[in-house]
Amino acid sequence: MKERIERLKKMTYIPQKEIAWLIEQAELAVKQREIIEENKRQQKVTVHQFRQAQKDIQHLSGDRKRYKQTLEKIITNLNFAITVAQNELEGDVK
Repeated sequence: MKERIERLKKMTYIPQKEIAWLIEQAELAVKQREIIEENKRQQKVTVHQFRQAQKDIQHLSGDRKRYKQTLEKIITNLNFAITVAQNELEGDVK
């Protein structure tokens, strides 16, 4: 594209005003293409980050479930230990 712009600059049979307009349009098209490519790149990054976040959420949800189950087992064991201790204390009192 830059070669075309340089070629247009060298042409003498086109009025200078029209050459300037053509060059401006060509440069604008190049900038727009660069912006579109950058937007596509950013979109890919965003999609990747979103998918990674989804995986992290699923992983954390699984961890939460396992922690909850483990905590419930600990509570059950503590309740059992408390009950045994209370029974022992009641036996000592009698």
